[in-house]
Order: sequence, then structure tokens, then C-alpha cells
Amino acid sequence: MLSDREALSRASHELRTPLNAILGFGQLLALDPLSDGQRHSVEQIIAGGRHLLSLVEDLLDLSSVGELSIGPVMVAEEIAHAVALSRPLAAERSLAVDVEVLEPTLTAHVDARRLQQILLNLISNAIKYNRPGGSLTVHARPDGDDRVSIEVRDTGRGLTEAELARLFVPFERLDAARRGIEGNGLGLALSRALAEAMDGTIEVASTPDEGSVFTLRLPASSQPGTPPRGTERQLAGVA
Repeated sequence: MLSDREALSRASHELRTPLNAILGFGQLLALDPLSDGQRHSVEQIIAGGRHLLSLVEDLLDLSSVGELSIGPVMVAEEIAHAVALSRPLAAERSLAVDVEVLEPTLTAHVDARRLQQILLNLISNAIKYNRPGGSLTVHARPDGDDRVSIEVRDTGRGLTEAELARLFVPFERLDAARRGIEGNGLGLALSRALAEAMDGTIEVASTPDEGSVFTLRLPASSQPGTPPRGTERQLAGVA
């Protein structure tokens, strides 16, 4: 008898192949001469396929939360990389992005890939729910003797107490669908599960009409962080 996690993992793997085929053929079809109506339909197929593939990838991540490679990781490098990847989306909404790392050598004892995943989720969330022309700040600092604190602050509409209570519920999107915000409602739930698997926490404080602050706390490391993993990782200090 398969466990729920094993069944979820196998089902997700089985879904990836047909979804990739749908996306591939949809993208090929988009290269053909099409009427406006046909092109709109093809774009809907591709958008729907991408949404489902994103959901499958997140389900796979949920099924493998406990599979970690823990070690010393340079926090500034991971933040810089996540911010660099997120800048195009921030630019689309005319958002000012600021990075504050109080200690450049700040090191966490975590899985580097999973930390990057959490940062991308939190930053993407702060961008999508921000107001046009607003700001986004990522702030990292030592938190006591044995923790690292990373804050992601936005100037969005903020959240009510009722919304805060449902924020980390899987597939809960609050009013995202009504506002036309893309997503599947798994990003924050997955981020919290990953943080807890690494002996960390994610908390949120929010004020309606002012914005929200997501705080990620993780174990600190006394050892030097891992070296950059390829030239795309040479981003420490990017703001």
C-alpha cells in the first residue's frame, strides 16, 4: 500500500508527461498562421497548461519536503539571486526594490535550493499583491545568537484578520482570482512547510491599506557558506 506522499508523487510524475506534450504542441501551433480567435484559443490552452504544470510541480515539492541537503549557505547570495530573477516582474508593476543585508557574511544552516524556493515565493507574492508603483524591501539580519531573520516587506493593500487566518491554507487564494492574479494557492503553504522542515518558521504581520511583512527565521550557521554554484550565482550585492 502506497503512502499518501508516495501516491501524490507518482500521480504528479504521471501528469507531467502529458502536460508537457500539451504545452509543446500548443507552442508549435502558436507559430502557425492563425486568426485572432484561433490565436486567443491557443494562448488559453498554453496558459492553462502552464498553470497546471506549475500546480503539478508544487505538488511534487510538497511530496518531497523532507528531502533536504542541509549545510551552510550565504544568505546575501541567495537573496541577490532571488531578487535578480524577480526584477522583470517587479518592473512590470513599476515597483521599487530594495535589499538590505546587515552582515554580508550572514550564513544560514539550510538547504540552498529550498531557501531559494521560499525566497522566490515570498518575493513573487509581494510583487503580485503590491500596488502599482509601490515598493518591496528584502531585509536580512542576525536574529539572536542562533537564528537568521529575513523579512520581505510590501506596500500592498494589506490583509484582514480573517484573511491572515486562511493565508497558509493549501489552495486558498483569498481574492486573487477576482483580481486576476495568477497562482494556484500552494506557494505560501509550501514555503511554510519547507521552512519548518529546516527547523525554521514563517510569520506574517499585516495592516490593511498599508502592506504586509513576511518574516522567515532559520537556523544560523557558524561555518562559511557554500561557494557560488556557477556564474549565475555571482550575484551577491545585487540590490
